[in-house]
Amino acid sequence: MWLALHFWTWVVLTIAVLLGLTRHSEKRVTQFLLLARCAYLVMIISGVVLSIRTFGHAPLLISLKFALGIATIALIEVSFGRKIERDTPHFIYWVMGIVGLVTVCLGLTLAFK
Repeated sequence: MWLALHFWTWVVLTIAVLLGLTRHSEKRVTQFLLLARCAYLVMIISGVVLSIRTFGHAPLLISLKFALGIATIALIEVSFGRKIERDTPHFIYWVMGIVGLVTVCLGLTLAFK
């Protein structure tokens, strides 16, 4: 149950971020930012539960996944902040995408190990 909740929260977060960063209206960007923040809350809670349950099997990978998850959240926040300020360098999007992709790949590796 926790794994499915965590997975679907990542899906919702990805959609909210993609839609939020492609909107031109500041009101719409803010709405998707709030949706992303709600997804963070659910994702962090389910991630902590999953980490506690699996920490004994692969502590280094779990710690790395947790750190990458927090880094992904921080990069998403920076991206939304820059979008609201109208300063949108594409480099931050690439970094966010790469860190997010590595986080998801590591999470799927841990889930199906």
